[in-house]
Amino acid sequence: MKRGHKQDHQQGQFIRHFIFGAEDGLISTLGFLSGIAGANLSRAVIGIAGIAEVFAASLSMAIGTYLSSKSQTELVKRNIEIEKSQIEKSPKQEKKELIALYKKKGFKGKELEKIVSKIMSNKKVVLNEMLTSELGILPGRFENPVKSAVVMFFTFILLAMIPLFPYLLFQVSLAVKVSITLTVLSLFLVGAIKTKVTNRNWFSSGFEMLIFGIIAAIVTFYIGEFIATLY
Repeated sequence: MKRGHKQDHQQGQFIRHFIFGAEDGLISTLGFLSGIAGANLSRAVIGIAGIAEVFAASLSMAIGTYLSSKSQTELVKRNIEIEKSQIEKSPKQEKKELIALYKKKGFKGKELEKIVSKIMSNKKVVLNEMLTSELGILPGRFENPVKSAVVMFFTFILLAMIPLFPYLLFQVSLAVKVSITLTVLSLFLVGAIKTKVTNRNWFSSGFEMLIFGIIAAIVTFYIGEFIATLY
């Protein structure tokens, strides 16, 4: 049973990074390309700039994910060490905290005393109880920063190629239309897939992502076009 929960937790982490990388890869790349396409640049310039932007952004996202995941894991481990120290140095205080926790759960009298005494008889059980109930930490379930960064990197770069690909094949006028079409369809799918985590309605979630993509494309395209008229 525990193994199943651990697998669900790991899959949840994977899906979270996949969704984040997919959304950002699609929307930021579409916005960037639409902006420079609106500036009336040549297909070659747009293609080179797009490839450079995709690789730079994917590396940035991967590094950011690694550092944030590593920092989060270090913080959690630090809190665990502090809690261990408190259990060793101040068992009476920990017992008071346990009593308060179980009173909130509705236990009282001899039943409360029996439960708390049973927990206090095993330091590992005390630690697990304080971490989960008081701090909201699941012991032993740490996010792997390297795996998180790898998932982010490849998800971002693969999904970012969807809005970029048309500019490598078609003339700019056609590429803009194909890029937007493919991207908003991909965003709809990503939004629908996201409901595996959020439990929202798949259609409304997909439609929401689609709208964001269209807004990003339209706004950045006309910003690029406006800037081009200034020069």
